[in-house]
Amino acid sequence: MIGKFGIGKLATYVLANKLTYICKSSDGVIRRVTMNYGNLDRQQGTHPDKLISDLELDLYQVSEEEVKEALEEVDGGAAILDLLQGKKPPTYGTLGEDEFGAPEVTLNRPSSQTWTLVVLSDLKPIGREIKRGVLQRMLAAALPLGSEMVIRLNGEQIVSSKIGFPTTAEWKIGPDLGIDSIDLKEEEDLSTEDMSSEISDDLDDSGSSRTKVTKTPVTCGTDPVPYVCLPEIGRVTGLVRLFHDRISVGKSEERGASNGFHINVLGRVVNQNDPSFGEENLSHAVWSRFRMAVRADGLNNLLTTNREQFSERRELQIFRAFLRKVFNKARTLYDSDDSAKLQDGGDVLVSSLGVLSLNPLRNVVSETLKSQSPLPELFDETGIKNREEYRRSWQQNTADNIKNALNEVKYEQVDGNSFVRFRIADNTVVINKDHPFVAEHSRTKAEKELLRNVAMVHLLTDVYAVDIGVQQEMLEGIRKYRDDLMRFSALQRRESGTYIASLLLKTQHDSRNSRRFEKVISDALRYLDFEVLDLAQSGQPEGIASAYPLPTFSSPTQNEPHPPLYSFSFDAKSSKRNSAQTGNIDLAAVVEHRNRYEADYVLVVAPGFAGDAITTRCTQQKVTPLAARDLGRLLEYTVKYGAIPVTKLREIFSLYNHKKVAEWVENLEGWLREQRPLTLNIFLKALENLKGKVPDVLPAATLALECRENLNAVSVKNDDVIAITRGLSILIPDLVGIDGDKIVINASARHVADAVKSQLEALLDEEPSRPTSNGGQS
Repeated sequence: MIGKFGIGKLATYVLANKLTYICKSSDGVIRRVTMNYGNLDRQQGTHPDKLISDLELDLYQVSEEEVKEALEEVDGGAAILDLLQGKKPPTYGTLGEDEFGAPEVTLNRPSSQTWTLVVLSDLKPIGREIKRGVLQRMLAAALPLGSEMVIRLNGEQIVSSKIGFPTTAEWKIGPDLGIDSIDLKEEEDLSTEDMSSEISDDLDDSGSSRTKVTKTPVTCGTDPVPYVCLPEIGRVTGLVRLFHDRISVGKSEERGASNGFHINVLGRVVNQNDPSFGEENLSHAVWSRFRMAVRADGLNNLLTTNREQFSERRELQIFRAFLRKVFNKARTLYDSDDSAKLQDGGDVLVSSLGVLSLNPLRNVVSETLKSQSPLPELFDETGIKNREEYRRSWQQNTADNIKNALNEVKYEQVDGNSFVRFRIADNTVVINKDHPFVAEHSRTKAEKELLRNVAMVHLLTDVYAVDIGVQQEMLEGIRKYRDDLMRFSALQRRESGTYIASLLLKTQHDSRNSRRFEKVISDALRYLDFEVLDLAQSGQPEGIASAYPLPTFSSPTQNEPHPPLYSFSFDAKSSKRNSAQTGNIDLAAVVEHRNRYEADYVLVVAPGFAGDAITTRCTQQKVTPLAARDLGRLLEYTVKYGAIPVTKLREIFSLYNHKKVAEWVENLEGWLREQRPLTLNIFLKALENLKGKVPDVLPAATLALECRENLNAVSVKNDDVIAITRGLSILIPDLVGIDGDKIVINASARHVADAVKSQLEALLDEEPSRPTSNGGQS
């Protein structure tokens, strides 16, 4: 199969400028021809439409003496000359062994006395950079098990990389198998029922016949080699192996399967294109590790004229029943692996897996360390220097206890776009914090716990699919489709401040799809607690945003029964550049939008603003220019410090210089930090740190000191502690109480946090409706 399509000739163009063939043909004449790719490149430069078929190459005749003299100048030339003269060096090692187990025979092939020598010269940079070790591994990976091809690299024989695969079990076809009978299924006519057979109750559609399962005895022996004697077929020999890792992987599969049934009849494998030999519904996990090489010369009479198909007769049914019996023996051993079940685990999630098997994870990680990851972004191999050494350690640790295959689940920022990966170095499932779906569904502890389970299911399902042999292209398509759905779901929801902030940066330059940028701005303003009415029609602004604090300090009118404190129209301007040009922003239309909808202010959001002219015009028209990145920073502040008061956000509308707007946004974080020095998270951590250390009353000053000294909240004062405690005593009075500056906590910090979360979730579930800017209910 290797060399079948001539790709090797074309590949030489990548490696060298010159390709020379020296060939001795059946007429005894040696001829030489050279292809100079350098000339081809130069000719193509002057005549771009010139075809390769238009080239003429000179053909020369050379003598054997000239070939000999040329080879004397080449490293290893003497060995090449021996090959040309018909001196074949013997094979050695596993390649020379006969796995079919038949008595040794000598096959004398007729010699044609022809040969071909190929020389690559004037190597290109990529050809000079080839490393011997890399080339050796590539060739070894390309050879299937049982190959009859011999490849030598600098005198060293290359054997299939799969020959070194460790085996779980190995049986010679013979007494080792422990098989004394096979179950033969046959269709039986009801009129001639054989009562001595074990009859099943399965009738065919007509009801005139049913399946008869007959136990057919077989015999075994060892002289001259181990064998099994099958009725009507005769002796069969060979070797059965169950490998620890999958062998149905790698480039060798393109040239011939390594796993499966390999049926040899009179010295020739007759099912090259059908390794299952017509058997169906075989367990993929076992099938990918199973190899049975069997010599069955008794099948010769069943072969059809093309020598690759068999006549469907009873003998063939007997043989297939034998194959399935042997496969089921291997499957029983594979499924009986006691370490395949996870009983315990340090992490709650791992413990909850219980009866689920982590065997696929163990197998696929082992294969990844041996060659490469079967799927992009499925594994993180960071920190692994010696892959083979780590592979041995992995196999040993997981063999001792399968739960060692999985340590914990973490949320981290990772390179790449994957939702979840398995980090091999510390056996950790890593969830990508930057993935949109994660950003949208990880705000509460309950969401994070659920997301952790979802990520685990996704990862282990993908690993299982790899382990049972699902094609890489198919699995990559499934993973991409699933990821697209998750991203679409997150895009539809867009409730995470950090995710909306990232979308602002991603969509601000997509001027061809400006509607996306407009929608994200609306979401951003909603996240900042404005009521937003989307418009975005021709001649209209993108929308109207209204602020509703309580009270609004605005008097109701006939036209506005539910007036906001203030409102503003907003327009978006996406741009391929980092800054929107002055001429591209129609400020007159923006101001007209504000006046038409009787808004108090107007906001323009763009990637940036170029030049001083835009500042002058915005000042004249009283338009507030806000860069998309600064709007994103407001969202990030909200995530970090909590909601920004809409009364505070009103200050931005008195600024018309985009630089001053950016400066105000930057200074806002310091203001928020001063206003909120003590967060609930820091308060609970201080409680946890003081557990058991305060014997009588707990003064607010003690908590404040703990926050300042050990939790880096340097500006926390007694009044801050009292304020947050008083709020908690109203929310959960049975757990938190306060008397002056004395604090009483009747539960652990974790239970206090859970009680607060429960109250807040109940509040969100029953959120009251709030009037919208047009007087309706939302």
